[in-house]
Amino acid sequence: MLIITRPNMGGKSTYMRQTALIVLLAYTGCFIPARSARIGPIDRIFTRIGSSDDLAGGRSTFMVEMTETANILHNATSSSLVLMDEIGRGTSTFDGLSLAWASAVFIASEVKAFTLFATHYFELTALPELYPGIRNVHLNATEHDKGIVFLHSVEPGPANQSYGLQVAQLAGIPTEVIARARRKLSQLEQDDRQLGEAAGGHQQAELFTPEASHPALDFLAELNPDDLSPRQAQEMLYKLRELLGS
Repeated sequence: MLIITRPNMGGKSTYMRQTALIVLLAYTGCFIPARSARIGPIDRIFTRIGSSDDLAGGRSTFMVEMTETANILHNATSSSLVLMDEIGRGTSTFDGLSLAWASAVFIASEVKAFTLFATHYFELTALPELYPGIRNVHLNATEHDKGIVFLHSVEPGPANQSYGLQVAQLAGIPTEVIARARRKLSQLEQDDRQLGEAAGGHQQAELFTPEASHPALDFLAELNPDDLSPRQAQEMLYKLRELLGS
């Protein structure tokens, strides 16, 4: 799994879609736009890209997003190619971040599909430190004359900023709105730093930590009920009660 962080308009969609198209072209026997490629067995291509309401079906943007995500989580295999774009953006920040984190962990540790996972949640860049098979990449950009230049190159590691205000300026947002947004952003960043210092230096990236396993769960995982006599099963129940009490 590649966790992709990048500025808006940085070429993420092109990068993700060209990967799927190259696989599809190769499997139809066509030449592909690459000097060389090594493509293993791929059974299906799953995508969760773009967002829109299903007005006719009475489904919100978030419901459409979750339905498509559920389809991927239920049906993808270790030989599937999965493209996931901005999971969780249709709901509140913490709900969305939690869903994105849990979906990424499930795909990486349970499904183990080949996955491109694009996100604005910078907290997800901590995943490679916690789970094998995950790496961070970003699409590069640089600031120039108070603007932004998209370099469209894929580099290792997480992005260092989102360039949201610069992209908004490119889109034609009035200058006074951008200036006010910069002041608000500076205030929010200062508040976040002060909050981090008050909490002893802990940042939001540590919002998700590996779940501590309960001794009772570890004990249950090692049990084989078929090998227990009635007497042993009773002793195990007492042991479980003792562990739960501690």
